[in-house]
Amino acid sequence: MYLCEQCVPATRMTEVLAVGGGKGGVGKTCFSVNTAVEIARKGWRVVLVDADLSCSNVETILGIQSEHRLDEFFHQRGVKDLTKVLCDTPYDNLYVIPGATGLIDAANPKYRQKISLIRQLRRLEADLVIVDLDAGARLNTLDFFLITDTNGVVVITPEKTSIDSAFKFLRASLFRRIERFYRSPEVALLLKRNETLNDFLDCIRRSDCFDEAMKDRVCGEIVALARSLRPRIVVNKARNAYEAQIASNILAKYTRQHLRMEPEHFGFLYHDSRVSDSVNAGVPFVVSQPGLKVSDCVSDIANRLGYV
Repeated sequence: MYLCEQCVPATRMTEVLAVGGGKGGVGKTCFSVNTAVEIARKGWRVVLVDADLSCSNVETILGIQSEHRLDEFFHQRGVKDLTKVLCDTPYDNLYVIPGATGLIDAANPKYRQKISLIRQLRRLEADLVIVDLDAGARLNTLDFFLITDTNGVVVITPEKTSIDSAFKFLRASLFRRIERFYRSPEVALLLKRNETLNDFLDCIRRSDCFDEAMKDRVCGEIVALARSLRPRIVVNKARNAYEAQIASNILAKYTRQHLRMEPEHFGFLYHDSRVSDSVNAGVPFVVSQPGLKVSDCVSDIANRLGYV
């Protein structure tokens, strides 16, 4: 007996915001923490997940030390329960899942363990789950970034190296999605030999392994996968809105041309040396210095996300 979609009880799916980026030091974790605190202060229940499995530092910026860590979830036997590693914070409506200890086994979970974690994240009792990822394009990072099609945030700075690294991160994310979609060693090998999606598509069209109908189908599927990913660009450490818009436009242009994805400019944060003081003090700047323009920027982004 088959169950129709209407007959299956609906499972509540929590909104997940994955925050990534190619280059370290762009302020990704600082953005994640302050955005989480700001939205929680508006009355929404927020869970902040430190998914950096090697060098986590969300607790440092929050100024807390938790009893539990993400390692414990991976080590649970039988049915896993993410709520067992959910920790309180000094801020109302905000909870945190601290990062792993950095030990080798926790820093490299198996794919099925990651899938289990992703499923549990979506079932948390929260209005929003913010997942702070580590820098770079390791498989763990890419898999967590791909939790959602449209809620992936890429944090960059107005520097060529940051923009270039972010493009490579988005390319790696797309290629990882294609690899997981087909689960084919041949496709994985072709992906490693091409630097852009257009090159990959041309390679498929020239291939002798498929007939013309199959080539058209596969190319159509791949383009659809690319267009379904709509990452949001946040520019950090910008001197003004114009500089931020230019940096975002450059990344979006490269991504559209070479990956056929449509990123969205989602906002920016002003450069302010006092942000470092807040980090060192272990107090988010939206709390310690709410009058700063950079704090207003975080509030604007929270509003754009729909948490007003």
